[in-house]
Amino acid sequence: MASANHGRRRRASIARSAERRRRAEEKRPLFRPLPPPPEFPAAALGPLRDAAEAIQMQTQAPIAMCGNSVLAAATLAVQAQRDIELPGGGRKPLTAIYVSVAESGERKTTVDKVALASVYRMEEAWRGEHDAARQHHANDHEAWKAARDTAKNTRPKGDRAATREALNKVGPEPKAPPHPMLLVADPTPEGLILHLREGRPWAGVFTAEGGLLVGGAAFNDESRMRTAALFNTLWDGEPIRRIRAGTGAAFLPGRRCTAHVMLQPVVADKLFGDPMLDGIGMLARTLLVAPESTAGTRMFRQVPAACQQALVEYGARLDHLLRRPPAAKADDPSVLDPPPLRLHPDAVRLWIAFHDAAEAQLLPGGEFVTIKAFGAKLAEHVGRLAAVLTVYADPDAMEVPPEMMVHGIMLAKYYAAEMLRLQGASTVTPDLRLAARLLAWWQARPDPRCHLAAIYQRGLNALGNAATARRIVGILVEHGWVERLPPRTELDGAPRRDAWELVP
Repeated sequence: MASANHGRRRRASIARSAERRRRAEEKRPLFRPLPPPPEFPAAALGPLRDAAEAIQMQTQAPIAMCGNSVLAAATLAVQAQRDIELPGGGRKPLTAIYVSVAESGERKTTVDKVALASVYRMEEAWRGEHDAARQHHANDHEAWKAARDTAKNTRPKGDRAATREALNKVGPEPKAPPHPMLLVADPTPEGLILHLREGRPWAGVFTAEGGLLVGGAAFNDESRMRTAALFNTLWDGEPIRRIRAGTGAAFLPGRRCTAHVMLQPVVADKLFGDPMLDGIGMLARTLLVAPESTAGTRMFRQVPAACQQALVEYGARLDHLLRRPPAAKADDPSVLDPPPLRLHPDAVRLWIAFHDAAEAQLLPGGEFVTIKAFGAKLAEHVGRLAAVLTVYADPDAMEVPPEMMVHGIMLAKYYAAEMLRLQGASTVTPDLRLAARLLAWWQARPDPRCHLAAIYQRGLNALGNAATARRIVGILVEHGWVERLPPRTELDGAPRRDAWELVP
């Protein structure tokens, strides 16, 4: 009898083991994991390489993020100085939209602060000058009003021509000095237009907390199309044309705006998964990096003095560029009209060869078919990047040399590889990503069993209610990662109606 019982127990154990193996084999991935990112071509930064590597040495953040940050800061500084003339007669502004994707703790804010230190100092200097300029303007405006009153009161009453002539001699109303801000973090489209109208004719949208921008008023359901259209207009160098019942008309030619937005992956998914933003062309104008984390490898190290020297030189160059008078129209300093950089003949040949190779990859079966809109603008990205590096290296340059074109091509190839790698990630739904986070939290628990209340009360903040938690657990059940326990299974000292267990 004992032998028979032992045999039954053994067969049951074998059956349970087989069932576990079967269930484990039936687990399906929630989504395909991303391949690792390509290596960032630091050498392609040319004159910005030392600064990017110094920031990487100081912060131990990913080099791709440091590279994006210095490129964005340099683009901000040169955009009011030059345009670029590409073969075929295409004159383009030196503006760009950079996006860096990294989790919390990747030192995005620190990198941004170091890369933009000169810009912050420039804003502070402008702020110091602004008070005196504002007082001078107030006095000048009062004098202008008094002069107009005098002109109106000293003419014979009813003599329209004489009054007009006297008022013409008084001159136009004095314009208020520009506000000292160059950077804005989370503007609405209307706010950015106001910034470019009331401030300097160039600006930057820079933020290390991109969730404030993407999750705020600029990208809500009512505004995101207007915001994307405005970024497109500025990237293209077209005049801003707006007529609003409440705010009136705005016609602003000659404006420049560069952006660098740092995002957490969950926020980036919302941005890059938006078919409207893709369809309107904003994503095709974006230079994106999403490097692997360096967290866990950032052991203390002494930063060499050479890194500090590199940052001093980088800051001095940005300061010089920001202090140079912007290239504006002679009759209207509020309208930028930067002279165009030409391409050296060898740079022309390099650009045309790259342009044609990239265009061929848009055909069916080509490398860029899945990122067609971005691929169609890739040669233009090359020209802009090469020109930014050229002007940063030599603020008086009027020609893009071939070596800078080579750098621009290397950088553009990297950004294309990143876009290709990440374009599939935009198809992953937020629920699947939430399920993956819940699974990681669950697998880290000592008890493989869990009930509904524990999941939404003590689990992820995003699972803030029973309905959401039940829906996300259902995804894990469907993919074979957890299975339902019998009703009234006792967990945490009470019988539970909804409880599950990880499939081993």
